[in-house]
Amino acid sequence: MMQSNRMTNLLLALACTALLLGSVAADDEEPSMTVDEVVELIEPFGDGCTPKPLREHIVEMVLNKEDAKHETKCFRHCMLEQFELMPEGQLQFNEDKTLEMVNMMFPDREDDGRRIVKSCNEQLKAEKDKCEAAHGIAMCMLREMRASGFKIPDLKE
Repeated sequence: MMQSNRMTNLLLALACTALLLGSVAADDEEPSMTVDEVVELIEPFGDGCTPKPLREHIVEMVLNKEDAKHETKCFRHCMLEQFELMPEGQLQFNEDKTLEMVNMMFPDREDDGRRIVKSCNEQLKAEKDKCEAAHGIAMCMLREMRASGFKIPDLKE
């Protein structure tokens, strides 16, 4: 039973990480989850965040709103920190862990993934606000992945 809970938590963490990086999917299928379903999946991760996000902030993050509220950006940072993609005290994504997640979804795009993570970290290296850095790097990665031909669907509202 303990092994099953660990596997469930790992799968949930991977799903949430995919959402943090732009709701990526490696296949041609339309997304099967609605925004509300994804928000419900992610909502519990906000319990340990300061400030605790409101539902509207989670929705903004899930929809990858470029002009998101600061609270939304802080929730993104909190989740990235929880999954060790943006370690505590750091203002950039952990390249190895982020690339590992990208490779799980796009195993044949490792070189592109590495280039994108490095480039986006570099573009936002002067940012001093952890929430702005987290959001900026995530949005940069989303734009760069789309521009590089990664298949990234939008969620159904």
